[in-house]
Amino acid sequence: MGALAIFAASTAQAQSAGASNRAAAEALFNEGRKLAASGKYAEACPKFEASEQLDPGLGTLLNLAACYEKLGKTASAWAEYKEAIPLARASGSKVRLDLATERATALESRLSMLTIRAMGGAEEATGLEIRRDGVPVQPAELGTPIPLDPGPHTVEARAPGKQKWSSTVQLADAAKLDVSVPALTPIASNARPANAPTTAATSKPVEAPPSEATRSGSAQRTTAIVVGAVGVVGLGVGTVFGIGASAKWSDAKSQCTAYPNGCSHDALDAKSSAQSKATIATVGFIVGGAALAGAAVLWFTASPNREQSVAVGVGPGAAFVRGSF
Repeated sequence: MGALAIFAASTAQAQSAGASNRAAAEALFNEGRKLAASGKYAEACPKFEASEQLDPGLGTLLNLAACYEKLGKTASAWAEYKEAIPLARASGSKVRLDLATERATALESRLSMLTIRAMGGAEEATGLEIRRDGVPVQPAELGTPIPLDPGPHTVEARAPGKQKWSSTVQLADAAKLDVSVPALTPIASNARPANAPTTAATSKPVEAPPSEATRSGSAQRTTAIVVGAVGVVGLGVGTVFGIGASAKWSDAKSQCTAYPNGCSHDALDAKSSAQSKATIATVGFIVGGAALAGAAVLWFTASPNREQSVAVGVGPGAAFVRGSF
């Protein structure tokens, strides 16, 4: 009893859905007829298509075929007329049967044909996929002229490990074209990935290390800079202590009644300090001058093919620079 109730409910729902579809199909069909009568075939055809999907009927099919024919879609119109022939015969309507037969026959001479051929070898048969306008082409279709509506059509081919191939052709009214799919090119196994580092051929050349002579000349100039810095410091020290010594001499003299006689104890201390500072100043000037002179010699005689040795020394009251160039 329960099963019968479920079956009855399902049947009612199906009938309700069918009635709704028929009502929508009728409305779409009527709208399509109005648009077609106004010559708006581009808008009318989608209405007939939707009506045919919701509730297939011979009348809708014939109107859709006529709409396609008006838009120049000869292959689509021919296919719809051919489908309507057995339906018209089964319905017993001679008028509709004659109409569908005559229109299909008339369109056959205007059909545009596209033949796709696969030129690849047997090794490419496995995994080879050919598409026409995005729709897979069955192997049985290859080599057979297929009716298509006039206009552009794209043929694509792909296979594992092969580069994709595609071609677009313009199919004119009543034209007969062939498209040959070539043997697909293998994808190079040694192709460099997008993120791989550049190879040695495209990388920056490695710079050769500097020669021994170049390093020697560079080292001599470095030494010249260091010696020159010592010279500048020496002159600075000499200047500072020279000024200090001069000041101390002035203090000592001011505290003596008849210099160098009649000097107080503080005057004697100032004199001693002045002498010490003078000695340091003298050494600073000697070292600074010698170092600057040596730095100049080192700098201007630096050569990449000669080796030099330099020694700088300071002695009591004297400085020296010794080297071989």
